[in-house]
This record gives sequence, C-alpha cells and structure tokens, in this order.
Amino acid sequence: MPSAKSLTSITAATLAASAVFAAGTGEHSHDDSSPAEMLETMRDMHAGHEHAHDFAVMDGISEDDMHRTMDFLMDIGLVIPTMDSKRGAEAFMNKGCIVCHAVNGVGGEIGPSFNAADMPQPMNAFEFAARMWRGAPAMAQMQEDLLGEMIAIDGQELADIVAFVHDVEAQAAISSEEIPEKYRVLIP
Repeated sequence: MPSAKSLTSITAATLAASAVFAAGTGEHSHDDSSPAEMLETMRDMHAGHEHAHDFAVMDGISEDDMHRTMDFLMDIGLVIPTMDSKRGAEAFMNKGCIVCHAVNGVGGEIGPSFNAADMPQPMNAFEFAARMWRGAPAMAQMQEDLLGEMIAIDGQELADIVAFVHDVEAQAAISSEEIPEKYRVLIP
C-alpha cells in the first residue's frame, strides 16, 4: 500500500496530467493519449522550471490505473476546460473586453493591458481568475456604465481568454479593424 505522501504526490501529479491532457488535445477524454505520453508531456513542460516536481512517482502507475483515475476525476466533475487562443481572441473582442483592456496597443486603457509578453509565465489560469475576481466590483460597474450590462462569460470562454492573453502569436494578429464597431466607438 502506498504511503499517504505517495498518494498525495500521485493525486497531484494525476491532476496535473489531466490538466495537461485537456489543454493539449482539445478533448475531455483521455482515450487519445497514453499515460506515458501524458507524463512525457508534463516532464517536457516542466523541464525549465526552477522548482522540482516528483514525476518519478508517476512511473509506477499502470496504464489501467491512470485511466481509472482520469475517469474518476472526470466523473466527479474535476476537469479543466481546454484552452484555445483563437477562440479566446474572438471572445475578447466579441464580449467587449477590448473596450477596457488593450493587447499590443490595441484596445482601451481603462483596465490593465494584457500584453502576452508581459504576462507571468508559466501561465496560471487560477491566478488570472483570482485577479479578475478581485477586480470584479469595479469591472461590473464599468461594464454597466459603458456597455449597458455586465459581460456574461462561461468557464470555457474564460479558459480561452486566459489562453489568448498569454499567447504572443495570437495577439500579434490583432488589429483595431477587428474590434466590433459597437465597441470601437467606445474606445477613445
């Protein structure tokens, strides 16, 4: 029987594997990737980090156990949505985020700019959401004042927006001509 510390490490690593898998494939199913591929992806992503991860604990997990763990996490609803920069750019523009937030000099200056080159790396989607939460009262008021209503976004849209604000390439393609007219007129 594994120790409590080993189980904690396995659970944390498996959660990370599920997040990497969801972000990497665009799917919520793990059928397309083997545990070995997920583990290798995680190792590659974390190779340059200064902090250590105990990936060795994952080496002992059988493919069947990894799939059962992934199934369990999905069954209880613990799945991180896929993150797509292209969809994020569309949501950022079409929801009106661009009215208050600029990317690469395009957009409003009411709120903080979201230049990908200036965003913390590696990306932490939960920290980004926490920062939004801390600014929620002011954002809600500004949205009511400028747009006439609060912007409604769901979890998938937020995940996509987080990917966009951290993607230098996706932001390079943004121009003021892409801003919907109803929002362009609100940007000085």
